[in-house]
Amino acid sequence: MKRFPRHQFVQLATAGYAVLALAWIFLSDKLLLAFTDVEYLVRLSTAKGVLFVVVTAALFFFALRVVPAEDTIERYAVFELLSSSLLPGRCPRWLIYLFSGVVSLVMLWMLTGMVAPLGNRQLLVLLMFPIILSALLGGLGPGILATLIAAFGASYLVIPPLHSFLIASSHDLIQWCFLLVNGAAVSLLSELLQRSLKSAELNRRLLETVVSGSSNAVFVKDLQGHYLLANQATAGFLGRQISEVVGHDDGELFPEDTAQKLMAIDRGIMDKCEIQIHEEFLTMPDGRELVFQVTKGPVLDNRGRVIGLFGIAHDTTESRQTADEIRRLNATLEKRVEERTAELRAANRELESQSYAIAHNLRAPLRAMDGFSQALLDDYSAEMNDGMRSYLDQIQLGARQMGKLIDALLALSRNAHTELQREQVAVSALAEMIRNELLQQEPGRRVEWQIVPDLRVWGDTGLMGVVLRNLLGNAWKFTAQNDAGLIRVYADELQGMRRICVSDNGIGFDMRHSALLFQPFQRLHRQDEFSGIGIGLALVQQIIQRHGGIIQASAAPGAGAVFCFALPEPS
Repeated sequence: MKRFPRHQFVQLATAGYAVLALAWIFLSDKLLLAFTDVEYLVRLSTAKGVLFVVVTAALFFFALRVVPAEDTIERYAVFELLSSSLLPGRCPRWLIYLFSGVVSLVMLWMLTGMVAPLGNRQLLVLLMFPIILSALLGGLGPGILATLIAAFGASYLVIPPLHSFLIASSHDLIQWCFLLVNGAAVSLLSELLQRSLKSAELNRRLLETVVSGSSNAVFVKDLQGHYLLANQATAGFLGRQISEVVGHDDGELFPEDTAQKLMAIDRGIMDKCEIQIHEEFLTMPDGRELVFQVTKGPVLDNRGRVIGLFGIAHDTTESRQTADEIRRLNATLEKRVEERTAELRAANRELESQSYAIAHNLRAPLRAMDGFSQALLDDYSAEMNDGMRSYLDQIQLGARQMGKLIDALLALSRNAHTELQREQVAVSALAEMIRNELLQQEPGRRVEWQIVPDLRVWGDTGLMGVVLRNLLGNAWKFTAQNDAGLIRVYADELQGMRRICVSDNGIGFDMRHSALLFQPFQRLHRQDEFSGIGIGLALVQQIIQRHGGIIQASAAPGAGAVFCFALPEPS
């Protein structure tokens, strides 16, 4: 925005006043030469002086309103200053109406002194002055008031026959109608002008508030690269005041290399006449290296010609440094994760190898105990009594149980370290396959199976087989005492979560002991009632948790049990 210094305005206002005063003196004296009567000459001279005072006071009032405040940072252009002076000030409306009435009556008084010397040449056009002045000051209302006072006052006091609202001459009637119509038109146009100026002033102030309050650098340049507008953020980045930026180009504000680069970018944008968004890496006058996300585009006139360039620049230096640091940390983290993963895999392989070695070393003496016990029974059975045979049977049973425990421990270790291969698992098909295996083992059992078709989950097929084999195996085992067993495989929903459930009508269990369900080698039933080592449900929970899922159980003694698990869906 072009700056308009205060002293320049004062000079222009003074010169304008001098020209107006000289023109008034010359023209008014020429008018007085038409009169020879001394009395009328004195009255006209007095009226001329009063009119001069009123006119110059009005102009002086507008001039004072145009002068910008001393603490104003941004100076307005001439047109903006003049238009702002036409906007209503803070004076009350009644005072404007009073002024309109007074100035109209003063002008009427002046014209009444000219009635006799002017004869049929009444200068009703002089009454347009208070109308225009009132309309400019107050808009439609004061303008209409001045128009009505001037029109009806002239018809009564100035236009023959005097002291009557009748107008005898057609020439005077035309002047009177001209005064009335033009007064109304001027008042209306002034009202529209003031409304337009109010809207423009509001928009300008809103825009100025947004621009000045923005933390982004906002600026406008002309075709030569000189800054026409710059907000406080722009000046702050440059380490200068706004007055030190506006009117200067990049060559005066930036180091040479940076200035040449900026001016080349600006020329390219104005040549292409298109808006561009890009990054600019700038060296500031104090040596700082800053990065800006910049939006630049051409400024066009009414004919679509490029007359300048606007820009909005957001400082992204800190966020860019943060992003670079995050990328560096991510790269370091990924490397550390890879290294840690490799270490964990190596440790898992070592643990697995040790587990198999320990299991192998433990099985050797167990096989020896079982084998030698069987040899004693085979070779010396006739020489043993029942107590001796019972002892050997217990040794063999303990060796076999220890073998099963070793196998269970290996299964826990293997499931804990096996890499998951997730895919869609057909739960219903797996359940039917396990059902057929169980029926082949005990074909005489009477058990009703209800398997809902097309049940699916997202998980490791092999491990899901282990889960279903244990759950269905337990249901099969604990319904053995029922004459008509019932095993169901179905899906339900709990709190928006889809679950796969396995239920039976077996012996169930007391929920007070449910904390022991999923602990390895913990059993809720005696060994002589139901065989097993208490590892199955621990395996099930381990597999479900490795998938990121949950498993829940509910039961009652003699009323069967329900086990439900839910696995997360693929993202």
